[in-house]
Amino acid sequence: MDIRLYNSLTKKKEEFKPIKKKEVGLYTCGPTVYNYPHIGNLMPYIIWDVLKRILKVKGYKVKHIMNITDVGHLTSDADDGEDKLVKASRESGKNAWQIAEFFIKVFRNNLSNLNITEPTKFFRATDTVKEQIEFVRILNEKGYLYKTSDGMYFDTAKIEDYGKIANLANVELQEGARVAKSNEKKNLTDFAVWKFSPENKIRDMEWESPWGLGFPGWHLECSVMSRMELGDTFDIHTGGIEHLTVHHPNEMAQSEAVTGELQANYWLHNAHVKYDGGKMSKSKGTFVTLEDLRAKGFSPMAFRFLILQNHYRKPLNFTMESLQAAQNGLEAIIREIAFYGKPKGRCDKFEEEFYEAVADNLNTSKALAVFQKVIDADCKDSAKLATILKMDEVLGLRLDGLVKNAMDISDEAKIILDERAKARDAKDWERSDKLRDKLIALGVEVHDTPDGQKAIHIKF
Repeated sequence: MDIRLYNSLTKKKEEFKPIKKKEVGLYTCGPTVYNYPHIGNLMPYIIWDVLKRILKVKGYKVKHIMNITDVGHLTSDADDGEDKLVKASRESGKNAWQIAEFFIKVFRNNLSNLNITEPTKFFRATDTVKEQIEFVRILNEKGYLYKTSDGMYFDTAKIEDYGKIANLANVELQEGARVAKSNEKKNLTDFAVWKFSPENKIRDMEWESPWGLGFPGWHLECSVMSRMELGDTFDIHTGGIEHLTVHHPNEMAQSEAVTGELQANYWLHNAHVKYDGGKMSKSKGTFVTLEDLRAKGFSPMAFRFLILQNHYRKPLNFTMESLQAAQNGLEAIIREIAFYGKPKGRCDKFEEEFYEAVADNLNTSKALAVFQKVIDADCKDSAKLATILKMDEVLGLRLDGLVKNAMDISDEAKIILDERAKARDAKDWERSDKLRDKLIALGVEVHDTPDGQKAIHIKF
């Protein structure tokens, strides 16, 4: 079972070959912690969690690093606009440090609720400013930087194949679209590695540097953090497709300028989540958070299940109807497997097919089709359950816990079930039906089988 991944750098699907045997260095672009992440922001972390899980099934030890951007990400992804945390501070009345602390906790809670395993190490940008300044010093000494009135800029003309990951050499760039307007920039694609603090204004987050008081550019932290923990060249770099034309070309360029080596061998990018065909937007009322979904009665596992039904490189059109269908589907799975008994044995032929699907560029939709085959298979229920739970180690739907939760019937429901069993023994069907209605009112479903009545209460 070879793992095959679509590499944005080479524009093709390739067999994964790690630098070190049975070890993987993985870097994921993390959140900018100025607001609640919307569900489109959270989607990639589900996908990269599946990537980690299949790597571990394959026997790899995964070292996963993720940055948390708490400074330097301007409202434009280029180099103009206001720092997102400064803007949030001005609007909320809290300082940037307080905002960052709050939304880091929100993000980590979201990961936990979605059953996403945390990285080996989180890095806050503000915790690595010393290392970022040293990185800028090396770039400057090597002649890659020049000074403008608002910062130290990287001269992209010094990198022969700048933007190769996005094929930028063949893209006509418009100033003000993907790049910041500036009369002082030598090239449209040049970017800031160190920004100067505005004069006569104190920022919550600013540091002294050899070039002046200021703060690191957004692209810098990923180059520094990945190199600190994973080395000059590591295995896999992940991020959203929006990073292809600005963030990742800049990150790659400055890393290669310092080390002389390719930063990462495999670059994976996920497509976007749209809301009812459009962009997620606060002004349009389509900025949906995980907290919003939970308030509407949806399980985080239903959202995870919905994401897994789509291939990560294809845009997902999110609607409340599609989420409801995913939750209904998850409930149907719980109903089906709840009475399988204890896991024992295995439906081996399906397990191999399942892993092959996931290993084929994280084809989770195909893997779910194999998962359904197990439910429909002519295997013993105990073997089905064992196979399903093994598959769920990759899917991460917490099926074992959801089933146990569904089998946890309240004492009140147990009393009614006992009464109903007696009514059925006495062939008092009218009373049996009335007691069933009472159970339904409590959220308990009762199934009459040759082995007697069985009850579940599906709750998330």
